[in-house]
Amino acid sequence: MILWDQKTGRILIVPRNSFDTSSLPVNRPSQKQWRNATIASRARPKLAPRARPDIPARHVGGATTGHTYEAALRSRAVKVSRRRVLLRFLRIVGYGAYFYLGVLRNRVRIKGARERMRVDAVRFRKLLEHLGGVLIKIGQQMSQRPDLLPPEYCDELENLLHEIPTSIDDDFVVAAIERQAGRPMQEIFSEFNFEPVGSASVSCVYHATLLNGHKVAVKIRRPRIQEQFTADLTAVDWVLTWAEVMTLWRPGMTNNLKHELRDLLLEELDFRREARHQELFREYHKQRKKLNVTAPKIYYKYSGEEVMVSEFVTGRKVKDIIAALDRNDEEYLEALAADGIDPKRIAKQLARSRYYSFHECPLFHGDPHPGNIIVQPNNRIVMIDFGACGVFSERDRNLMWQMNYYYSRDDVGGMVNMVLSIMEPIPPVPGIGQFRKELLDAWWTGFYGIKSKHAAWWERTSFRLWLRYFELIRKYQIPIPRNMVRMIRATLLYDTVAARLYGKINVFREFEKYSEGVAARARKRILRSMIRQLLRGPDDSTYLRMQQIQNVGTGILYRVQKWLDDPDFSLSRLAGKVYYAFIMFIKFLFAGGIMTLIAVVILWQFHPSKTDIISRPADMWNQLHVVPNPGQQGSVVTWVSVVFWLASLTVFLFIYGRRVLWRFRDVDD
Repeated sequence: MILWDQKTGRILIVPRNSFDTSSLPVNRPSQKQWRNATIASRARPKLAPRARPDIPARHVGGATTGHTYEAALRSRAVKVSRRRVLLRFLRIVGYGAYFYLGVLRNRVRIKGARERMRVDAVRFRKLLEHLGGVLIKIGQQMSQRPDLLPPEYCDELENLLHEIPTSIDDDFVVAAIERQAGRPMQEIFSEFNFEPVGSASVSCVYHATLLNGHKVAVKIRRPRIQEQFTADLTAVDWVLTWAEVMTLWRPGMTNNLKHELRDLLLEELDFRREARHQELFREYHKQRKKLNVTAPKIYYKYSGEEVMVSEFVTGRKVKDIIAALDRNDEEYLEALAADGIDPKRIAKQLARSRYYSFHECPLFHGDPHPGNIIVQPNNRIVMIDFGACGVFSERDRNLMWQMNYYYSRDDVGGMVNMVLSIMEPIPPVPGIGQFRKELLDAWWTGFYGIKSKHAAWWERTSFRLWLRYFELIRKYQIPIPRNMVRMIRATLLYDTVAARLYGKINVFREFEKYSEGVAARARKRILRSMIRQLLRGPDDSTYLRMQQIQNVGTGILYRVQKWLDDPDFSLSRLAGKVYYAFIMFIKFLFAGGIMTLIAVVILWQFHPSKTDIISRPADMWNQLHVVPNPGQQGSVVTWVSVVFWLASLTVFLFIYGRRVLWRFRDVDD
């Protein structure tokens, strides 16, 4: 028998008959604690996890563990049979053709365009539910892509089934937990409820209690879900490629969509990614305690690719608060006040949390709908479900900051330019100029609604701006990056939720307050650093910056030296060009002097007061701002002379300046 000595870290080999194993302790949780538990899970010895043919062993240094270096590096590629993919492809194409025939029939039967769109959207949702599998997940993701589907379809796809009635087999749940943690289940949980509190297409969520008494939510991935997703995604790739071949879509239009769907859906199968997102969001929001926003704690030693154990949070969902506000439920609102929950305050916290996530965090929550936001007493906000998150480059953050700055300056044109910059690189699609013009007109209309104090709550958000943006994206078939879609969706959800909680909120005004806080923190940080360095002298970071400045200076000197050593560069030729520019400048002064002398002679000849030309030239200049009076002697002559003089100087400046420019552009032999 092989035993592991935790104190010494050594492996001990002991003969099996050296001691009696009949009296090993056995955990026997009560039926109250382990509801719906199997016989095997109710009484299991505290031994190493049982060997099963369908559970691969995971070892590091001879000891079992839930986290291995090999597991982190192994490929997630899953092979599926071509026959399975072909059958799935034919089924999708067949149902799709049936749906399209129904669309054509409704064009004849239903006159109203919006009513026809709603009817078709319902049929499309039912079609995806009937096909099942990854098509449901694709539908849920497509509900977040108003750049690809009309708003009626997106709204209807929000109603796709999120709860799957079938649960995971209890034995598989136990095996997955033990396989991940590397220890018996009884050494982890004191209670475990095998009836799921949530059942989705990818996973089931269970409520449990750790041995230390902490309440946790245990998320288990469904068995063989990777094979099913891979087959369905391959079939969808074939469908989209076929649609491009048949020119149902513009060729190349679905390339980004195919890659985004595959990456997005397969990343949901790896709970390690979601755990990282949740951890980073929690850690960064700890640094801004005034926001009072957080995320559930992750228990990493029990979590991995197919299992995620996190803090079980309770509270009031924002969707329930919004519903109570809509129906003016006084009893519910009184209960909120008793818990110290203020909807107005929650709205402002969400708006500023969005700006903080966008501009200072490494990621942002990509799906902050009301069901994923929980409010605890004293306005504490807990965000859940980090399966979809987005990231921004430093360039995109600067562009978004500049876009909000342009809003504060009432510059809608600047806002549109920043949006186009975030979309870059934009493929060479026709009509991009008209797209910008129509977007600018639509955003001016939406801007008036945001500024108005008498607008409805939905007009005081960015909803109208981005809705028209997506309509134009579909009209001109312009592909946009996935992170931008997530950013816009997150913006819409944050703004909409905030406006539903507090109808008078101005999300752009909240950005101004947020930016003031950023400036104040930067000022304090710089002042503290200056005072510290004045008292203690430069620290290591200062010397590091000095080294970086020196490296930059060295690079500049190297480039200058390389430029000077370039055989195409000649200092004598450059000196000749500079000398030519100097000669042109002297000629300009000479010509200007002659024209000035001519103007003075004309004025001296025709002006009635000749002494004023020399003694009071300012009066001559002031006459240019007055329309000349033909009846006043000398008025017309003065005005014409000075205008002629200025026009002559302008012409000479243009001529000699162009000559200098051409000379410097010349390539010397």
